Amino acid sequence: MSADVPGPPRAEALRALAHAPSLLIALDFDGVLAPLQDDPATSAPLPESARAVRRLAALPGTFVGYISGRPLEVLRELSQAPAPAVFVGSHGAEEDFSALGAADPGTADRGAGPDTADPLAPDAGERRTLARLDAAFADISGDVDDDGFWMESKPLGRAFHTRDARPGAARAVGERLDEVAAAVPEARVVRGKDVYEFTTRHVTKGDGLRAMLARTGAAAALYVGDDVTDEDAFAVLTGVPGGLGVKVGAGETAAEARIGAPSDVAALLAGLADARAQAVAAPQREPAGASEARSTSSGATE
Repeated sequence: MSADVPGPPRAEALRALAHAPSLLIALDFDGVLAPLQDDPATSAPLPESARAVRRLAALPGTFVGYISGRPLEVLRELSQAPAPAVFVGSHGAEEDFSALGAADPGTADRGAGPDTADPLAPDAGERRTLARLDAAFADISGDVDDDGFWMESKPLGRAFHTRDARPGAARAVGERLDEVAAAVPEARVVRGKDVYEFTTRHVTKGDGLRAMLARTGAAAALYVGDDVTDEDAFAVLTGVPGGLGVKVGAGETAAEARIGAPSDVAALLAGLADARAQAVAAPQREPAGASEARSTSSGATE
């Protein structure tokens, strides 16, 4: 993992994606397609990004997927995704590949609890873990005089947001949450941008990307993400021929390239849509000499 990744993707890497026989464009939502918001419920993709995604999804042999920590239902609602899109939500715990003609949208079968008919519902041990997290957050709320942090409840975890808190209060809450992480080791914790993500099921965006690659059968893939939770997906791409990871913003990363902001994502996707549209429209070139050989063969049989 490096903090000194070069800037925008190399032209030859983008050219290879544009000319791939089949291509997966996998995208995080918050901080990538949509600028980060103090109120996550107001998040929306930049219009330029939404247009580029629609163009890509309409091209032959091109799959568009969203991979997010958001619950699947919320991700579908906020993303403004085109109809052919596929989704992975809740950091890999939920999947919707119905656009591929796959099974009904629902939950990944990785790590489903044995004592529940709904694989997304927490099992008994996970419910105990969630209750401990809820109690710990209630204690923190009572001790810290600042209403700028809040908890987001997810089916299999909790996210503690500190973006709106005063700097001093955010540090104090972060220290308390570090203590919670140590006290509740059965929960996986990822420290992201002004957020602590606690999950009871140990699946990641990397698992989601692997599933997306397997379901689409894409020969090449682009993944764009901005946070610590995206590093699992970037790591998956390091072992994929034709894989390109692009980090948005600062921070150490396993991605091959880096761009600055969601507006740069819009430009990247628009440029890729232009290049791929030209590539899929161009007639396939024959190997050198193939036409002459065919003519000679034809003449010999006349």
